[in-house]
Amino acid sequence: MKRWSMKVWVAALIVAGLQTSALAYMVLNRANLIAEGREIVLDVRPVDPRSLFRGDYVILGYGNISRLDKELLKDIGKRRDSMQVFVTLKKGDEGWQPTSVTKRYPANVAADEVVLNGRLPNRFAHRVTYGIEAFFVPEGEGKELEKLIRAGQLKAIVAVGSDGTAALKGLEVEGERRYDQPLF
Repeated sequence: MKRWSMKVWVAALIVAGLQTSALAYMVLNRANLIAEGREIVLDVRPVDPRSLFRGDYVILGYGNISRLDKELLKDIGKRRDSMQVFVTLKKGDEGWQPTSVTKRYPANVAADEVVLNGRLPNRFAHRVTYGIEAFFVPEGEGKELEKLIRAGQLKAIVAVGSDGTAALKGLEVEGERRYDQPLF
């Protein structure tokens, strides 16, 4: 009986260690992306969020990089249910603009371009999600930020990794950095 009990404890410790390692990897990977990723600033568009359970947060829409033109999607085919895509953005006079959408990370990316890893939720949508659409804010500040978004005074600061993974780093109000995402 003792031998079986010892095996159970060892197995439980191994499982707990693996779970802790996996969680630590996810946290450290995200912290590294925010600290080391290429920083870009994106215009945001108003979206009307409603949630009783998630606390104060704002939903961020990114205009022309979230809703892609049909012409950009023509080369990726019709079967797009929950498809991963890579959206190449180029900095222009009106901010970052999408220039191409591909199924794989592009082989050649110019210095003035950045590639975002996104997902098309279904085959009929032209909307891409990047995992940077929600930003949690201190209690009571969500409504104020929504007003700033509607007035066009809010921009998102995004860190982009070399694989196209994006992390919301903070928010900028009228050119001034106001909100930073904590590393941990």
